[in-house]
Amino acid sequence: MKIYSITTLKLILTLGILAVTLCATFMTNASTAQSVTSSANKANKANKVIKVIKAIDLAGRSITISKPAQRIILGESRYLSALSILDTHNPIERVVGMLADLKVVDYGSYLQLQHKFPLIDDIPLVGHTSADSFSIEKTLTLNADLAIFGVEGHGPSARHSTLINQLQQAGVTVVFVDFRRDPLVNTIKSIALLGKLLGKESRASEFIAFYQQQMQRVIDPLSKLMANQVQAKSELKLQSKMDPKPKLEPKPKPNVFLHSRVGLQGLCCETMVKGMMADFVERAGGVNVASSMIPGSAGVLNFEYLLSFQPDIYIATAIGSTQPYSDGSQRPHYIALGAGVDETFAQQSFRHALDTMGMNHLTAVQQHKAYAIWHHFYNTPLNVVAVQVFAKWLYPEQFTSLLPRQTLETLFEQFQSVPLNGVYWTTLSPQARQK
Repeated sequence: MKIYSITTLKLILTLGILAVTLCATFMTNASTAQSVTSSANKANKANKVIKVIKAIDLAGRSITISKPAQRIILGESRYLSALSILDTHNPIERVVGMLADLKVVDYGSYLQLQHKFPLIDDIPLVGHTSADSFSIEKTLTLNADLAIFGVEGHGPSARHSTLINQLQQAGVTVVFVDFRRDPLVNTIKSIALLGKLLGKESRASEFIAFYQQQMQRVIDPLSKLMANQVQAKSELKLQSKMDPKPKLEPKPKPNVFLHSRVGLQGLCCETMVKGMMADFVERAGGVNVASSMIPGSAGVLNFEYLLSFQPDIYIATAIGSTQPYSDGSQRPHYIALGAGVDETFAQQSFRHALDTMGMNHLTAVQQHKAYAIWHHFYNTPLNVVAVQVFAKWLYPEQFTSLLPRQTLETLFEQFQSVPLNGVYWTTLSPQARQK
């Protein structure tokens, strides 16, 4: 037997204790690391679970979805112009169902989309052009995760609580947007909302920045003009006390008659009073002659009243297209503007409509202060163009450098899925080139 000295035994014992200690430390650290890794994995899983998208829609409702929507129902197919801003490469890609309103009321725009995206014809129609035609039964077969409705309009609205509840109970999130009731306030909010729900916030921000920039090109000059007029009135009042001779007073805001959907009804004359294009008139510095005569958002203004009142500016909205009619003729029953319409056809249709409706008796028409614009600007995020057009018509001297056509071209180039092809406004003026 080998005999060790006391010193050697102590050394062996010390080394043994050290080895045991190191082993224990290693095991403890490994256990701690495993515990930390396990905790991190649990935290990551928890984050994935709680990472949801939350928003408030334009009806004031709280919206929560677990991921960007991929299967969409459109309460109005005209909202494809809004989807084009976010999904410019293919706005129909996420759409699994929609109303038929685009094809029915704006056939030119539908044809343009159809030409580039033929599969639009395969999208199931869940209704015609009204909320009453909306089929909840058909909608529930489409496995949608999001339904986009308008606060008001042709499709289901915030008033249709039973329909909303049925969709929500089936797992379809309902969200309300607004390009119609308060368009100049809610267009930006609606695009921001859709950008969030579709995972396209950056794209939405790009559009909003351009929209606000173009709107300021109307707001800033008008604010300056109105401030100058207030000052001029004050100075005129002061001068009148010193010199009783008549002075040239600042021009008042022009009175505008907005003739909606010309030719659609035998009644004369349908108009917009609040929201829609009525807001465009006010933003452009005009006075809507119907605002003090008709309650609500729209109505009919008596033609005799127009003859006695004689507005300064006449603006008609166009709902026609270049498509031939049942008798094979090409002469439109309505004013034709929008996709596929050229300047010659637009002017011919405008003159024909004015003759048919007897509008030649209006002084504004006789003085070439009669204009027509694409009706569907009233329900699209491209409405800033209409505001610019109105401002140029109402205050031509103040807006000589403003080019709405250029604004429209940029919107189509950067934020729409199809190229700009058509005339969207016209005038009776001999110099009626669209600018």
